[in-house]
Amino acid sequence: MLRFNESVHIQQPVDRVFSFATDLNNNLEWQTDVLEVELTSGGSMGPGATYRCVNEFLGQRIETEGVVSEYEHGKKCSFTLTSGPVTGQSSFFFEPIQDGTRFTTTGELNLNMFRFAGWLIGRMAKEKIRNDLAKLKTILENGKRRALLKSH
Repeated sequence: MLRFNESVHIQQPVDRVFSFATDLNNNLEWQTDVLEVELTSGGSMGPGATYRCVNEFLGQRIETEGVVSEYEHGKKCSFTLTSGPVTGQSSFFFEPIQDGTRFTTTGELNLNMFRFAGWLIGRMAKEKIRNDLAKLKTILENGKRRALLKSH
C-alpha cells in the first residue's frame, strides 16, 4: 500500500488552482506519467463522474478507471480507482492561505503489479508526486511555457 500526503504553496487564488487541477485534460500538462485521460461519463466533472486514465510508470503502461467520489468546489476533489492494476483512493485539497493556495494531494493506493518492490516503488512514486506538484506550481505561477523549459 502506498500512502502519500504532499503539499505545495501556489501563489494563485483557490478558484484558479481548483479549476486547473480538477480539469482532467490538464493532467497531461502537470502529471508527468499521464499519457491519456478522458472523462467517460460525459457531462462535467463532479460527484459520480467516471474517467479512464493511462499512465506510464517504470516503463509499464498502466490503465485504470475511476470515479469522482467527492467534489466540493474550491475545497476538495476525491477519486476512487475502481479497476486496473492500481486501486485505491486519492484526494486533492485546496486551502486558501495569505498569498495563495495550499494544494495538498493525499492517497492510499494498492500497487498490485509492483508488490515485489513496495518500499522502492513507494519512494519513487512519492518523488514523482513532489516533482508533479512543483510543475503544477510553476505552470500556475509562471505559465505553461516556463514549466516546460524547467522540466528539460
